[in-house]
Amino acid sequence: MKNLVYILLLYITLSCQWVMGQDTVLVSHQGKSYLLFDDPVSLVDVGNPAWYEAHIEGSTVMVVARNDSLPPTPIYVQVGEKPFTGMLAYHPSPAPFYDFRQGTSWEESKVTSQAAERLKSMQARKDLNFAQKKEGGVTFRLVGILHDLSATYLKFKISNQSSVIYQTDFIGFERKQRYRKGFFAKEKEATFPVQPLASQAMKPILPYSEGYLYYALPLWALDAKEQIRATLREKTGSRSLTLKIHARFIRRADLF
Repeated sequence: MKNLVYILLLYITLSCQWVMGQDTVLVSHQGKSYLLFDDPVSLVDVGNPAWYEAHIEGSTVMVVARNDSLPPTPIYVQVGEKPFTGMLAYHPSPAPFYDFRQGTSWEESKVTSQAAERLKSMQARKDLNFAQKKEGGVTFRLVGILHDLSATYLKFKISNQSSVIYQTDFIGFERKQRYRKGFFAKEKEATFPVQPLASQAMKPILPYSEGYLYYALPLWALDAKEQIRATLREKTGSRSLTLKIHARFIRRADLF
């Protein structure tokens, strides 16, 4: 009888791993799990940090669940110049190490020729002012939003009013969602990483000058309480600026 129970548990475990795929990381609240990568990790973002905790340790990411029986949540890791996306899921007995070295788990972004052409065409579009953030002598503005049937296209303007060059690293995106479980429950928030479909090569912004960045994101219909957050990150400094792109701007954007 004991052997039968063991075989049944083993079958369930293997079945769950097969369904969730190779980029699902199983995590427990009783022990740490480690994600191993080839290059140094500069950023890790967990969809719901109230459920799972993650820390960078060189080219390794440590993850642990905050409680038992938690639902899955996305994880985004910036490894060198490449992004890694996957899912964290609770399991009482996860593997201690997940080896993603030697490119075994990478999925290259599917950048279509249409998306690239759309981004180029946005250069000629007139600048509008949807949102802006100013800090450390740098102004980060969203000046263009357009849609087609498969993507949302964003045009950003960066103004450097300081005497220090701004070495642009990348813009990270996440979707912020508010939800409530039960009529009288307190409203909570969750964030989910958004992987761009296409982008323009990063360019440094010289002192007292301006520049533009263009991104294509997967088309997503936001509800009234949702928003997209875009965070501009500096490669050789700490001047990071975050824009809140409200749902109403995205829903009312023009079509190509």
